[in-house]
Amino acid sequence: MADRLNTLEKAAVIARECDRCGNCTTVCPLYAEKDIESSAARGKNNLALGLAAGMLEPSRRMLDAANFCLLCRTCVDNCPTKVETDEVMIALRQHLTDELGGVTLKYKGLGILMKSRTLVRLSAFAMALMRGLGVNGLAPRGLVPSEYTRRRFLSAYAGPALLGAPAAPSPSAIDSSSRVAYFNGCGMQMMFPDAAACSRRLVAQHAPGKLVSVDNRCCGLVHLAHGMRNDFIALAKENIRLYENTDIIVTDCASCSSTLKHTARYFDDDPQWRERAQAFGKKIMDITEFLVKSGHTPQRKTGARLTFHEPCHLGRGQGLRKEPRELLKAAGEYVEMKGADTCCGGSGSFHLDFPEVSDRLLDKKRDNIEQSGAAIVVTECPACLAQMQKAARDSNGRFVAMHISQVL
Repeated sequence: MADRLNTLEKAAVIARECDRCGNCTTVCPLYAEKDIESSAARGKNNLALGLAAGMLEPSRRMLDAANFCLLCRTCVDNCPTKVETDEVMIALRQHLTDELGGVTLKYKGLGILMKSRTLVRLSAFAMALMRGLGVNGLAPRGLVPSEYTRRRFLSAYAGPALLGAPAAPSPSAIDSSSRVAYFNGCGMQMMFPDAAACSRRLVAQHAPGKLVSVDNRCCGLVHLAHGMRNDFIALAKENIRLYENTDIIVTDCASCSSTLKHTARYFDDDPQWRERAQAFGKKIMDITEFLVKSGHTPQRKTGARLTFHEPCHLGRGQGLRKEPRELLKAAGEYVEMKGADTCCGGSGSFHLDFPEVSDRLLDKKRDNIEQSGAAIVVTECPACLAQMQKAARDSNGRFVAMHISQVL
């Protein structure tokens, strides 16, 4: 009981910083779709405060309101006092889940899957088999996306002479003694294995020595976001142990890199793990961050007009906006689209829980991509990439979607 109250009080401490100015209502993608107070940060913070003060009772309706959040941090970016409403919602979801009898069957099953590397590998194999048989379109909500491969991209924009050829080695800005490892994200492994293979080749190309091989665990974002905090902590401890003897950990999933970089905040009250978690978080690099620091020069693709969908966990989650765009400008003809940093509606499992709202957000994103005139929309998060592929499917061939590693 004390732990539950502690979780709620931590949420309330942050929520009390909200001065109810209403800035969040002007920028929240969800408030624009469903203009009720609980859709925006101000209303969500009020829910946390009402619970903490004993004025409200835990309910499924309240949990639904907490889940109706993209965790995109648009409100945080535009808040005069930078109230971290996404952290309030994560804590509130945990508290309500505990109070209402535990995690729902759907999230419990998803949590079990993501905790097990064996199950992740089996899922990756099953998805690859479905793609090979051409039946992946039968999966709901694009959960088994097709994959636009690097080979098809190069065939269209670089010609057969360059197929499979790596870029020339660049002078590395990484220390010559750095032990570099790749963090294999679950979503990338299961949904986009070709893109993950491209990422590993890029990281290995710029690692000073041989790439350190680590059979890592899930970053734990699904568990953290849906009331399974104990599982998140257990996964974090395992990853900290597994990467203890590395200096740099590179991942090609913006959600993973953002989660891993912020691991230490969940060990503030644990003197045994606090310093180890802080050291671990400092090792994490997003792949575009790593490539820019390493001096990577992409092969320029003639005729490739590119635009970028900025994942929320990359731009607002890590402040990495310049790096991917610099790399894409070097790789082809880059054009910035309107609303590049607006959430696409994927947001982990949000598109499964609130499909109608997710589809409306994606329709706006598709319109912006089409208006840019780009032939390829590039992103760096498997959930975002799955959304971009759905948008591409509905665009009648006007553009395709790719992970940034496939382009670089």
